Amino acid sequence: MWRYEPGTTHVIGAEPFRARGLAYVSALRYVDSRIAGGREAFKRALGRDRFADYYDQIFVVTGDYDVSPLVRLLQVSASLDEIPIAAFIEDRARWSGGADSKGVWKPSLLGMSGNPRPEQVAERLNFAFNRYFSPCDAKPLETKPGAFRGELYKVPAHIDGFYVSSTVGFYRGALEGVGARDITFEWEKPVSDGAHAGTPVERARFRVTWS
Repeated sequence: MWRYEPGTTHVIGAEPFRARGLAYVSALRYVDSRIAGGREAFKRALGRDRFADYYDQIFVVTGDYDVSPLVRLLQVSASLDEIPIAAFIEDRARWSGGADSKGVWKPSLLGMSGNPRPEQVAERLNFAFNRYFSPCDAKPLETKPGAFRGELYKVPAHIDGFYVSSTVGFYRGALEGVGARDITFEWEKPVSDGAHAGTPVERARFRVTWS
């Protein structure tokens, strides 16, 4: 149901769908430290890809960058590690969910309480999505003990799987960090949300439960 097909009809460097620089820094750090052969192996696998030159720049963690080259970076890295793309993205996002909720975003994601409940954390996690992936949007729909419902908006249809896998991993990492266990996700079939800058976009609702 989900797609991971990076590409854009827009000028590279001016894509309307954006990604936080921190996502690039983390992904490239993984390439350098965890993939056999590091950056050189990545470049060889990339070949004459249209995004090849994009990775030569210096990425600033608070910067704002095209999202399609990030998806391509993750796609190639997953292939080199021989891991399905969905699982690879979920694993990277799961790490971020645990790290971000204990770092500089702790007040925003966990609140000021020293011991927040999982449902309190779940209803705040849209903050991270909205900071990472403008102009896409995530909104809470319903929160109760042991369960949360939310919705992603304005998600590019051709890479909707990237946003879904990122959400699954980030929620899992953040919720595990506050003691949630047996975490499960259910996604409804995405529906059209019109178009943004000429690109078809979707809305996707999900439900996460835990014990």
